[in-house]
Amino acid sequence: MQYAMLLCVFAGLATGLGGLIVLFLPKISKRSLGASMGFAAGVMLTVALADMLPYTIQQYQLYFSPLQAGFAAASLCCLGVISALALENLLPDPRLLMHGGKEYERAAKTAIVVAFVLAAHNFPEGILTLLGGLEDRAFGLRMALAVALHNVPEGIAVSVPMAYASKSRWKGAGWAFLSGMAEPLGAILTLLCLRPFLNPAWINGTIAFVAGVMGGVSASELLPSGMESGGKNAAISGFAIGCGVMLVAITVLC
Repeated sequence: MQYAMLLCVFAGLATGLGGLIVLFLPKISKRSLGASMGFAAGVMLTVALADMLPYTIQQYQLYFSPLQAGFAAASLCCLGVISALALENLLPDPRLLMHGGKEYERAAKTAIVVAFVLAAHNFPEGILTLLGGLEDRAFGLRMALAVALHNVPEGIAVSVPMAYASKSRWKGAGWAFLSGMAEPLGAILTLLCLRPFLNPAWINGTIAFVAGVMGGVSASELLPSGMESGGKNAAISGFAIGCGVMLVAITVLC
């Protein structure tokens, strides 16, 4: 049990590690902000479409026909996209947190949305890492390493816009750390409250739903904010790099 929990903490801390990168950037300019938002969109969209949804469909096909599995995953994903749009209206107004003008408020809003989405993303990952570690130590370690590698660029996605908006690199790194702590939190809640109710359908459904949330935020918040902040070229370049990084990571760890 302790080994499995340590794996969850390790995977969650990787988000904070990614957030620390903001401390070493020479300057957070509008262009680098736009590129980081595009990078975050590429990372999140690739994780959603090339990792999370294929995994869910593969698991559903153990119980349903290919058509039923695809329809179930697509339905949950679309529900996640709708929830992402609603999430943007439910989160705190960035003007309550930042007072540096519209440009800083937009960056703060993006950082807040991404932090909440990644926390939601990390929650089921924590459950899967815990269950993997309990089932098989070697398998749990491989899963924790895979999740950690995903989490490092996700930490950058939170820390850079928050650091820019708040003018505090430490605040940016702190937000990244907090979003990563949803990983062990998911594991702890599983042990305390959810374990009797866990089943493959619930876990896989959560993964498909969160994939939709991540895709919705990438399309509605990250890319538009990146283009507005740093220009189209910077945002699209960051997006391409984010897609490439995560495709390589997913392929290597499959």
